[in-house]
Amino acid sequence: MTTYDDMIACADEHYAQGRFKDAHIQYGKAVSVGSTRNHYCRQMRGICSRLVAEERLQLAVDNPDMRQDYLDQTARWLAKSEANLDSAFDESPELQLGHIRMEQAQTEDLIARFMEMSGGNPERRRSAAKTYRAEGLERLAHA
Repeated sequence: MTTYDDMIACADEHYAQGRFKDAHIQYGKAVSVGSTRNHYCRQMRGICSRLVAEERLQLAVDNPDMRQDYLDQTARWLAKSEANLDSAFDESPELQLGHIRMEQAQTEDLIARFMEMSGGNPERRRSAAKTYRAEGLERLAHA
């Protein structure tokens, strides 16, 4: 059985290698067996999910014949990113909250891009990104 810290180290290695889907899965395994660093794992799962969503969104651009399939995948990964970053924000120490808000801003920016590609109105998501970014900068300034 792999230890909790070994699972996180493995996930960090996948992340460093750009294997974001594998890292997302490994951080999830760590969350299921441990607790002391779950806020970190959830934050990293949120980041990894956004990065996978970015890859899928680019595939939608590059492969018009598969566009809808990739947009559907993008939507699922963006939802995972939102959920994990929300959980990380709720569980994290005060010093991390500014960083998480900045990650949430990036996710909102990507959701806005996704909505533009899907024919939706991205304004609410742009507004949310702006709010998260401002709060994140405020928190980081006081950290």
